[in-house]
Amino acid sequence: MYNNYTNTNSKISFGIRIKLSDKGLLNLPQKTDILYSASPMDFFYKESKSKKNLDELSIKIKNRIRKEQEKPDNSRLKRKLLRKSFVAANKLRAVASKILILGHAKSFYKSLSMIKKMTPASPQYIEEWAKIGNSVHNKFINMNIEDERIEKIAQSGESVIFILNHDNPERDKFIYPIFNSFLNYAYTAFGKQNDCPRPNILVSKNFMKIAGSKFRNLYEKMGLIPVDANMVERKFDNNVVPVKSIILRFINQKCNLFIFPEGNNSVYKNKTLQEKFQPGVSRIVKNILDSKDEVKVVPLGLSYKETKNSMGSIHIGESLNFNKINDEIFYIKNSEEKIPLGKADSKKTISNITKLLCSKLEESITLSMIDA
Repeated sequence: MYNNYTNTNSKISFGIRIKLSDKGLLNLPQKTDILYSASPMDFFYKESKSKKNLDELSIKIKNRIRKEQEKPDNSRLKRKLLRKSFVAANKLRAVASKILILGHAKSFYKSLSMIKKMTPASPQYIEEWAKIGNSVHNKFINMNIEDERIEKIAQSGESVIFILNHDNPERDKFIYPIFNSFLNYAYTAFGKQNDCPRPNILVSKNFMKIAGSKFRNLYEKMGLIPVDANMVERKFDNNVVPVKSIILRFINQKCNLFIFPEGNNSVYKNKTLQEKFQPGVSRIVKNILDSKDEVKVVPLGLSYKETKNSMGSIHIGESLNFNKINDEIFYIKNSEEKIPLGKADSKKTISNITKLLCSKLEESITLSMIDA
């Protein structure tokens, strides 16, 4: 059965290199004034070299810690030293965040003041998201906007689960807000600011912890939701409350959900995506289908090249539609072919959904690496 839904003959269509401010290239019914408006939150894309160096050092330390943890000779003293090294790495990231605030204090506090005054339900919230990247004129991304998948998602107004690979946590945090900015601009062009789904991004509790209280306030307002990064394995119960809340909003068409299914497994560079991909997103799909007829999942494949001013590449994959009929979950392929994945209460079904999602995300990652 697995081969039935992993073999694809996708047309390779990936030829658009666009500036972060080029949202006007989307095929939309109108252009809005947002195209000519800047966001104070663009300071995120203007990091100093010292800030980047501290972040890189922190990541190197953590990667070394993970490698040491995998070795069989972990004595009690060694485990203690590794824990202290992890704390030290977090402190480096905290210092880096303070450097970013000091370097862009005016923009940071303007962003914080602005976002505190609005609620996610307000149309201004979507409009502010849509402005992100407009003032960073020298930065660009590769993205397959010629497929018009952003427009289709925005026009439908339906909640969507977006799954993203997490090979480069430091750069990933910059690129998914850009995709979300393009999507929210499309919502405004279709006049859906009032009732379109709001962004919810699942992030590690550790990420929010090291950000510091000032950044946490900003991140929470921007829709970041802290969860245990191992939510789908041994510590799933730790996330029952936030995940239930997210599922309820999703069912009511109130949120788009962004998930990095690898979680903390992203640090294992020697493992394949299949080995790192956790089944939490599949459980969320299954739980949503208990109350909703259909769930759409869109893979966003991310990749990076060392090209000047490049923020990276995004390949927006085709929407994967899941249905539940008579307690059985189906993948609806090409809008008509129903491929059975198993009974809703079966662990094997969760495994089948996970394999399918992983396969489709791998496909989008490969397409994201094609030069424009």
